[in-house]
Amino acid sequence: MDIPKAYNSDELEIYKLWEDSEAFKPNHSNSKETFTITLPPPNANGNLHLGHMCGYSFHDCIARYMRMSGHPTLLVPGKDHAGIQTEAAFTKYLKEKGESKQSLGREEFFKQCYDFCMSNAENARNQEKRIGLSADYDREFFTLDPNLTKLVYDTFYKMFDEGLVYRDKRIVNQCPNCGTALADIDTEHEERRGIFAYIVYPFPNSKEGITVATTRSETMLGDSAVAVNPKDERYKDMIGKKVVLPIAEREIPIIGDEDVDMELGTGAVKVTPAHSPVDFEIGKKHNLEIINVIDEAGKMVGDIPERFKGMTTIDCSKALCKELEDMGLLKNIENIKHEVVICERCKTAIEPIISNQWYVNVKPLADKALEALRNNEIKVFPDGQKKALEFFYENIQPWCISRQLWWGQRIPVWYSGGKKLYDWLNEHKDKTVNDYNGQVNGTGEIYRGEEKPESKNGEVWEPEEDVFDTWFSSGQLPYTTLGGLEGDDFKKYYPTQVMIHARDILFWWSARMIMFGLYTTGKVPYSTIFLTGMILASDGSKMSKSKGNGIEPSEVFEKYGADALRLWYYSDALPGSNAPIREEKIKGNRNFVNKIWNASRFILMNIDSSEIEKINQYEIKETDRILLTKEHVKRVSNYIEKFQFNLGAEYIREFFWHEVCDKWIEDIKKEIKDKDIGSEIRIEKLSELLWILKENLKIMHPFVPFITEAVWQELVKLNLSHGILMYEKI
Repeated sequence: MDIPKAYNSDELEIYKLWEDSEAFKPNHSNSKETFTITLPPPNANGNLHLGHMCGYSFHDCIARYMRMSGHPTLLVPGKDHAGIQTEAAFTKYLKEKGESKQSLGREEFFKQCYDFCMSNAENARNQEKRIGLSADYDREFFTLDPNLTKLVYDTFYKMFDEGLVYRDKRIVNQCPNCGTALADIDTEHEERRGIFAYIVYPFPNSKEGITVATTRSETMLGDSAVAVNPKDERYKDMIGKKVVLPIAEREIPIIGDEDVDMELGTGAVKVTPAHSPVDFEIGKKHNLEIINVIDEAGKMVGDIPERFKGMTTIDCSKALCKELEDMGLLKNIENIKHEVVICERCKTAIEPIISNQWYVNVKPLADKALEALRNNEIKVFPDGQKKALEFFYENIQPWCISRQLWWGQRIPVWYSGGKKLYDWLNEHKDKTVNDYNGQVNGTGEIYRGEEKPESKNGEVWEPEEDVFDTWFSSGQLPYTTLGGLEGDDFKKYYPTQVMIHARDILFWWSARMIMFGLYTTGKVPYSTIFLTGMILASDGSKMSKSKGNGIEPSEVFEKYGADALRLWYYSDALPGSNAPIREEKIKGNRNFVNKIWNASRFILMNIDSSEIEKINQYEIKETDRILLTKEHVKRVSNYIEKFQFNLGAEYIREFFWHEVCDKWIEDIKKEIKDKDIGSEIRIEKLSELLWILKENLKIMHPFVPFITEAVWQELVKLNLSHGILMYEKI
């Protein structure tokens, strides 16, 4: 038998074999239920990292197993336009070329950014194939595909008509550098240097006053009150009195609020409803004035002394503290380190500001999702995250879905009448858009639609410039990627079965997919959520390019191969848990991959070509080794079906290495020693051993697809098997 001594098969060549045979398309030749997973689409602005690659190993393992179990199986791949991240990445790319968004203009910027994403998407697709992802790339989607966008718009229109979508002025996370509101998922917390300023707010016509402590002295120009805890003996007699806001020279009240921490600072806090989420809620509770003094670019604006206008917040803070010190109203400044909310992409400190944005009232959707969870329509691994998801739904707030970007799906609304709708609805909380249209009699209207409406009577129509938050479109992927409610694929493959993704986006993605799925289709989008953790550096820290502790997937592939990396991840990555990368363990797994090759080669080398026909015709007897192998296959199958990938991975390794290799091959080698070629005992024992090898290759294939397929193709060459391994039944 001419079989290479070492395993050196080209993984890309094996992948091409699968693709050419259309093995990744659903096979409906039997009556078993379909099995579908919508794959988490990576951002189309860069290459995949190890977290993406290894996460796809879980998708691929369960998909290969389900195919081999006879289920028509579909993995739907895609790429995400990733609004804020891609705009930031492409803007940086333009800057390096000496260009900018503004120099290109909105239309050309969008076109070039699209091309930028498509070129990167090709790289990501190749990396997905390198890990062995058995996805049907004929169905690959991009979240800005016109057919997906149309379905996203349909959902928006439905919500709009039902009053679930509305405009409102609320506090948002504003990135001054990126120029857009951000979701919490787009922000991080970082410890930075700051100050704690102790400022006296004097009583009218008095040198006495109340001292507040603040880390953001620049926002004092927008203060509406000073708050104290009504239980605080130091201040309870002051509640209801007024103080003079220094420098701004206007009077503001002292209010009592039980949420004020008596132990923090002086126990008295300034209240700036326009620039603090906590203060915004206090302001609503006490009907305080909302005074905006910081704009979207992080500059001082509004009804403030002229000398401060246009300053950055940091410069304004320094100038205010200097003036307060000169006035004798600055008691002390402490240099501190404190947590600051920053933009995930550019690391700029976030400015909480009042902004007019589009919101979705998700409470009705969350209530239905909560009911589905409590009825066990959806399982969550690890189980503890189910409680976290329930808590999220119980305490859900209105969702800001608008972003001030050029890259993304434009919110499909047009205005006439100078956008008066915003203010009118703000003044008439109990009214709807239709009431507005009727009241103003054509002086200001809103039109929902992608194309500019036909002008009548000299109307001037203005498009909404904001785009959707990326999660608004990606939250609908389980049905939009299957063609929507009328699509043939939707009827065949929805609901999907499993959603596997990183734990940190549970609330931002799975939570939304469940809400949208129930709202749009009346069914949960999948019955199982499997959460993965983060791959960490070997010392347990987060991988970072700046730290230089990141590992490129290509390096691992070249050094150890995809199977070794996959097997490490199955073993170490427990549901929802972070996994420090262990190169020694990956190296050990490469040794196991070589063990599979060497053991298989040994078996095949011991089969004489003259014995192949007899072995193919031999009827296997149920020996102890055969029965143990069947039990092994059932056990591993059970682990996969219960998403216990770590146990399955460890068991296939232990069984093949220590039972098949260390014991059975050695035992059978002794049993056929010195027996004539073609003898009955040789045919019996070699047939048994070959059957055991094949069954092990099948159950190992979902975990380590490349080496098992490579061995299987050696069997095909020798006429000891046929086709490809993924067509075999487990």
